[in-house]
Amino acid sequence: MPYPATSVGVARDEISLAVLYNAADVVAVPSRVESFGQTASEPLACGTPAVAFDASALPEIIDHRENGYLAKAYDPADFAAGLRWVLESPERHRQLADAGREKACRTFSQELVAARTKAIYASMSESTAA
Repeated sequence: MPYPATSVGVARDEISLAVLYNAADVVAVPSRVESFGQTASEPLACGTPAVAFDASALPEIIDHRENGYLAKAYDPADFAAGLRWVLESPERHRQLADAGREKACRTFSQELVAARTKAIYASMSESTAA
């Protein structure tokens, strides 16, 4: 079953990117390597499920079949199956979107990341002082 796709060019600012993520039904992240996976965490924060390969740092962001889909590493057929899986059920899509937004707020908020970073630096200072 074909799904419509629209090319929108390049988003040059955070507001445009957030609008696009919110307008999307799913975000495909076909990267072979991601050190963090911002392209997966940002759509989750906007309540948009993501599909990615089960490789690199992406499994730390996407919980398979909970807030997106992790395809077998570098298997394009499974990647396509993941896109279909996300899109074929409106109820499932809503559950994935809600779970993604909840995880992003719980795990990747600015306050939480800042507190974790501060704690890491503090522990490094303590270990060098000892």
